[in-house]
Amino acid sequence: MSPSPSPFLELDDSAYTRRRLDLLRSKGSDRQREFLSQVRDSADFLEVFADVPLRGGVSAELSPYPMTESEYKDPPGDTEEELYASWSALTPSVACRCAFWAKVTLDHVREGRIQSVYLAANGGSLPGGAERIDAILQDKTLEAPRRIDSCVRTVLRRLGGLPEVRGNRSVYVDCPFARAWWRERIVAEAAAGDDESARYVRRVVRIHQTYWEKLIDRIVFRNSTFGSTNIRNALLRALAQFLRDNPDSDLANYQSFQRLCRRTTAYQGTLEMSLLSDSELDHLMASVVTNAASSAG
Repeated sequence: MSPSPSPFLELDDSAYTRRRLDLLRSKGSDRQREFLSQVRDSADFLEVFADVPLRGGVSAELSPYPMTESEYKDPPGDTEEELYASWSALTPSVACRCAFWAKVTLDHVREGRIQSVYLAANGGSLPGGAERIDAILQDKTLEAPRRIDSCVRTVLRRLGGLPEVRGNRSVYVDCPFARAWWRERIVAEAAAGDDESARYVRRVVRIHQTYWEKLIDRIVFRNSTFGSTNIRNALLRALAQFLRDNPDSDLANYQSFQRLCRRTTAYQGTLEMSLLSDSELDHLMASVVTNAASSAG
């Protein structure tokens, strides 16, 4: 069954998928080299996707101000809050779509909110997008094809996600704009209007990139236990409160988070948690988190 039409403008999914596959077809090819040269200039980059048809209704809002490269790669918490507020009309069924976020990112480039070269940047404090592209295109070693292909993949992951390689989780994890929306969506659901709770849950979802990846993997894609929003919210509230009081706990480590999720699943196997009230779930999850922390290591 084909997905329902989006109320927001997005790239035609089939055409956009074909464009991505074309760019990934041959590692280190002339086509990939040409693409990286186009990424170096925003106007040239926009031309790469200019002939991809659009589907849907209205364009989503843009960031209210231009972003630096570091702010785009890893938006601060307050920036993610502002972005989420701009996209308050989005639904999860739209926000999980690679073609939607690609259109949003292209619009940000078109309107000068970001530069296309930002999409090529390495993570953390590593060289920015311009430096990375220039170094790769000058590389004459046997490693050049792999490095070229890796950079092309980075651009496509940041543009809207790369489901061909990482599955649908790529949208949630790799595209900065989509990641911002999903982080704040999870924060808003868990905090339920409580600003203090939101502040501490926000710290949990932003511990570091790998922690976020494992959180998405465990509570969105893999574990049927967290198909219940109430269970997921109670776990995140309990974890946030515990780490607030115990910031050096091993539960700030993603391996320990995975262990915590397994323990929660074990409880679900003996107790139908979805039938518990929110207060009962909060009490139970506080106990689960404390027990998981005490058995760390």
